[in-house]
Amino acid sequence: MSSAPPIAPVPEALDHPGSKEAPRATRKKLVLWDRVKFLVLFAVLFAIFVWTDVASNPILPVVDAVERQFEAKWWLLVLTGIELVRQAHYLLSERSSRWHGFWSDKVFGGLSRRTGAWNPWTRYRLGRVARIVFLILVIDLVLAAAFDLSPTLALVEAPARVFTYLPIVLQVALSMVALIGQFALLFWFLTRGGVDVYMPDDIETRFTDVWGQDAVLDKVKENVVFLEDPESIEEKGGYVPAGILLWGPPGTGKTLMAEAVAGETGKPFVFVDPGAFIQMFMGVGVLKVKGLFRKLRKLALRHGGVIVFFDEADALGNRGMQPAGGGFTGASPSGSPFDVVPACNGLGYLSSSGAAHVQHAELFGALPAGNGTDPIIMGGMNGGGGGMGTLQALLTEISGLKKPRGFVNRHVRRLFG
Repeated sequence: MSSAPPIAPVPEALDHPGSKEAPRATRKKLVLWDRVKFLVLFAVLFAIFVWTDVASNPILPVVDAVERQFEAKWWLLVLTGIELVRQAHYLLSERSSRWHGFWSDKVFGGLSRRTGAWNPWTRYRLGRVARIVFLILVIDLVLAAAFDLSPTLALVEAPARVFTYLPIVLQVALSMVALIGQFALLFWFLTRGGVDVYMPDDIETRFTDVWGQDAVLDKVKENVVFLEDPESIEEKGGYVPAGILLWGPPGTGKTLMAEAVAGETGKPFVFVDPGAFIQMFMGVGVLKVKGLFRKLRKLALRHGGVIVFFDEADALGNRGMQPAGGGFTGASPSGSPFDVVPACNGLGYLSSSGAAHVQHAELFGALPAGNGTDPIIMGGMNGGGGGMGTLQALLTEISGLKKPRGFVNRHVRRLFG
């Protein structure tokens, strides 16, 4: 009888993520193309304008056409100057730690600290208004250049111009709806359902309604502070986890605890059905995940947080896939090795590491050495269930909840390093 191979110990809990790397003292250097791409774009646009002017008037000298475009397309020169200033700022940030620290810590850091005290929903609405105003301004400038009018008259003239081309616009729009709209509506319909949203006033469950799970309930109560005051933990160097994993057989109160957390904190409660991410076509599950987290972010902004409960979350992995109709199994005179393993509900409620320990403890020594070929079990490769990237999309969305969002944090701040 050979000795049992050692098994790595199962960790009791997740390790602390540890301290993050210190921020860079200077900005990361850009490659050559990132430095000149906008300048090249402006140069190409200016050349196109000059070429169009010369083509419309063949007797016009090129030098005169260039001078005319300098006067007519002054905004392009302004954009070129802004880009040169931006690249000069980048060069200083790459070489001077004081310059980089001033912009990253004093300017944008101070702005983030001031706006962080605002209500998240108010900040979201102000950002939405700013984006709409910026979009209208850009459209106004484009229409002014196209109609050869002043920006103040371009938006007024736009409805009349659109009405002139309305028959053509309707014809093109109907063609697009006939070709693309049916697929868009089909996928939109497939991504509906499976998610129930309960507002705070509709939830009457409290911690006093949960019986028989006192030890688990105490742990859940400790996590309530993560919703109400996470800054107090992070300021002291603590780490706020992204959620709670409740494991147990049906009927042990997992859903009731989640409802109680929502009821005690006054946050919306979102229940995700086990079959919400079952997909008929490839990619539908990923679209459902993205749509769900888009809804969760809006609820969190409006109410200061949200409680989402994924019922039977293991259905997102391989357990949620439809059966493959059997796989290839190698011959074994003694039968399947799983026949001697205690049922434990079919090992369905055990994690992969826990199932490995149970199998190792029960199987080693039960099977005599050299009693036949080792069994080979190959799982099915068909679709269905929670496969095809659904679990990966869910984990990606969860990891992205703490990433900077908004137009200023993602775009404007990046422009200044």
